[in-house]
Amino acid sequence: HVGQLDHRLTKLAMGGLVSSSVPCDAVLWDLDGTLIDTSSASMITLQQLIVELGGELELSTLVPIVEQSAAISTGQKATKSSKEHWAQQVLRVTGLEAKLTPAALVKKWEDRMIKKRADIQLMPGAMEVVSHLHNLGIPQAIATMSNSRSVAIKQRAHPEIFDLMDVVVTSDDPDVRNRKPAPDCWLTAAQRLKKKCTRCVVVEDSPEGMRSGFAAGARVVGVPAAWTSPEKIGRGVKVDYMLQRGLLLDFPFKQFGLPPLPPQLTKK
Repeated sequence: HVGQLDHRLTKLAMGGLVSSSVPCDAVLWDLDGTLIDTSSASMITLQQLIVELGGELELSTLVPIVEQSAAISTGQKATKSSKEHWAQQVLRVTGLEAKLTPAALVKKWEDRMIKKRADIQLMPGAMEVVSHLHNLGIPQAIATMSNSRSVAIKQRAHPEIFDLMDVVVTSDDPDVRNRKPAPDCWLTAAQRLKKKCTRCVVVEDSPEGMRSGFAAGARVVGVPAAWTSPEKIGRGVKVDYMLQRGLLLDFPFKQFGLPPLPPQLTKK
């Protein structure tokens, strides 16, 4: 397996698209920012909170702070330290350190996000692609770093997409001992689908998630977030296919040996 991964890494490092000689046995989905639009909503909510507290921070500055904190927390089971780390940085940059603690900022942000979760929309093309895979008989799973409580709220808001999933793995699952970019969640999802991860396709929007999919031995489709260019994500991240427009309707079915979406759907 190591030799196969090294060979694949070499091909990717050369900038080539890895051709798929192995059929796709299952598709493993990230949730937030990939299937549902929580990532942009969370950043905008945080930005609005900062303004209400008397500060000012552009998304172009805010997003890297949060992403860097997530990278610092790599492999940790809990998210508290990473959240409080970005909160501390945000308070320092905005000059709001005297007004509240990092923990208090995180609490205010989480409370608002809980209220908004029921209103968060599916990502464009998510339902079409998931339904198409379901109709093809391809098993699907969600593997997310959201906890089971958070996922339950999102599932109530979008039962139509969860109903097409065979497995859902959350961050507080006992078999997920390490967070992304560790491969635990993907390996757990594949195991429960009774599939080899090397024959699965991972779909992710975050650099850490893409790294975790690659570490699991899966083929990885990258979906750039609205504020992150494919070029930025591509630095140091290995993927088999990057959706340059960030649209799930561009999912490379043929690349993975699958029939494509009907033409009328790809024009959306």
